[in-house]
Amino acid sequence: MYLAKEIYRPLQKELEDLWGVKVFDRYTVVLHIFRYNARTKEAKLQITLAEIPLLKSRLKNELANKDQQGGGSRYIMGSGKTTLIKALTGDTKLQPRDQLFATLDITAHAGVLPSHMTVIYVDTVGFLSQLPHGLIQSFSATLEDVIHSDLIVHVRDISHPESLNQKVNVLNVLKNLNLPSHLLDSLVEVHNKIDLQEGYCTTDPNILGISALHGYGLEELKQRIENAVLKSTGRQIMTLRVKLSGPQLSWLYKEATVQKVDVMAEDDTANVSVIISNSAYGKYKKMFP
Repeated sequence: MYLAKEIYRPLQKELEDLWGVKVFDRYTVVLHIFRYNARTKEAKLQITLAEIPLLKSRLKNELANKDQQGGGSRYIMGSGKTTLIKALTGDTKLQPRDQLFATLDITAHAGVLPSHMTVIYVDTVGFLSQLPHGLIQSFSATLEDVIHSDLIVHVRDISHPESLNQKVNVLNVLKNLNLPSHLLDSLVEVHNKIDLQEGYCTTDPNILGISALHGYGLEELKQRIENAVLKSTGRQIMTLRVKLSGPQLSWLYKEATVQKVDVMAEDDTANVSVIISNSAYGKYKKMFP
């Protein structure tokens, strides 16, 4: 029997005797799910740390109920992040699983954007609404990589009946991480699983509807990610005409990311497509007016 709240140990034992079945509370079930899916030493250590308050309180025959505030629905954010990253990167080693917290350890996967720029997609642990306070403290470290990212892609399961509440919960967690304002302002919101939402339509130009499973909207998403990453990192894509006999091409290989070189043999020049930071481009113009 599962009770969607934390309960005192004496009450748990009383209910088990009354009903003749095992009774699990919210805290215990979440810990069990985490323990089952943990793979790295760090994740297993986080679970052990999270169990300490539970074991301590049970020894004292009392479990501090810190999850009474708020009320309302409780839900797992199984939005399809892993499926989306697999679709964006083509990483065949990724095997999305339709189960709670299938992604517990942080994983990183390389992908290529339309300009051939390489990016790293970081797959974070799924969100759980109204997570017990002790678990929030123990597992907040799994979201610390977000602080160091160039862009946040918020993937929502738009077919979920609690989709809007999930969005509010995620944004609240992100705000509590004290993220730089530019990260929150540049957040890309993605509505996944539109294939399960009959008549799906959004009028918000900042939201993109996709189906990671069936590949709908992925090319547009890649372009949006590229534009946002370029803006957040202060870079731009451009084509520069350089003299092959001069030092420009060598300088660009050193200071920028050269994407393509089209040689114009007739005049000893080349059109060079580059991804270059704004500061590096400023230096280039001063050095090679």
